[in-house]
Amino acid sequence: MAIPEVVSGARRLAEESWRRRRNLWLLLVIVLLALAGWAAWWFLVGRWWVNVDDAYVEGNIYPVNARVSGTVAAVSGYNTLVVRRGDPLVILGGRRAELALHRAQAQLAQSRQDARALMEEMAASRAHGAALAAALATARQKAWRYGAAAESGAAQTLEAIASKDEVARLRGEIAAENAHGRALQARLGARDADNAPSVKAALERVKLAQLTLQRQIIRAPVSGILAQQAVQRGQWVAPGQRLFTVVPLHQIWVDANVKETDLAAVRVGARVILHADVYGGGVTYHGWVAGIGGASGAIFAVLPPENASGNWIKFTQRIPVRIAIDPQDLVAHPLRPGLTMSMAIRVGGKARQGPAPAWMETARPGSASAAAADLAAGGRRDVR
Repeated sequence: MAIPEVVSGARRLAEESWRRRRNLWLLLVIVLLALAGWAAWWFLVGRWWVNVDDAYVEGNIYPVNARVSGTVAAVSGYNTLVVRRGDPLVILGGRRAELALHRAQAQLAQSRQDARALMEEMAASRAHGAALAAALATARQKAWRYGAAAESGAAQTLEAIASKDEVARLRGEIAAENAHGRALQARLGARDADNAPSVKAALERVKLAQLTLQRQIIRAPVSGILAQQAVQRGQWVAPGQRLFTVVPLHQIWVDANVKETDLAAVRVGARVILHADVYGGGVTYHGWVAGIGGASGAIFAVLPPENASGNWIKFTQRIPVRIAIDPQDLVAHPLRPGLTMSMAIRVGGKARQGPAPAWMETARPGSASAAAADLAAGGRRDVR
């Protein structure tokens, strides 16, 4: 009975050894297949993409400041409220502004009246000058006749002298009247009353008073979401004081911090695929590289590194790369500044330079102004 037991034990050991060798070979084959698959994926796909996890949503943030001082009469906005460009947010008490406008209008009316009075006085001066010119012509003829008569003995010499003095007096009055007319013209400063400097200055004061009255209503500078409310009813505000912040969700981009070891292959216009953590992997954004930063973030830090010191340690630096997102994707799935993103940048193939939004085009030389572009994007209401 001992021999069969030994044979069965040896057979069992041989089977276990064979199974172990088989399992090792299977594991080796699986590892080799995995390595081969990874190598094939890297060669065909992976090497053409740069994956970046250090990326965040950025956007323009517009402060809403008071332009004039006053007491807050009403607050029609609050945090998280969606507003359109030109919507009233804060209304200040405008009694003082109304009184200032009425005073400016009264000054304008007085200036116009004074200018018209000067015009009438100038007309009277010209008429008086014309009368003096006519009297001078008559006096000259009279003086010539008395002079001729005095030479022939038909008249006295004193009458001829008196007539000459009258001519001299009239000439002096005409010169004085001409000087008076020039003085009136200088006071008026223009050819008509409407173009007089005093009238124009009064008109500008009226416009300024109207602008001050309009600024009693503080409006949204752009369409977006309100945040950082810092005003309440009854509060006194001063010029320059921040009251709200408006975040326009259509002016969104992504800043990706790319490692310097991966930056050499990144080009402006390269296609980008993005995923936002807020939506997960089920939502894909499409974009392109809009620009590459001019320096690493460490250079612009409050305390930049001192690489010449003795305790220098080498760290891989990151360069900010701006990614523009397809506006249609933003409309379908809005993003907010501060959210985290993950992305893959295409480093080979044809660049996909999409249509840049109008607000981003304003940053390029020779393009339209930011105010005009935002006016076209957010509405056409007056927000002065």
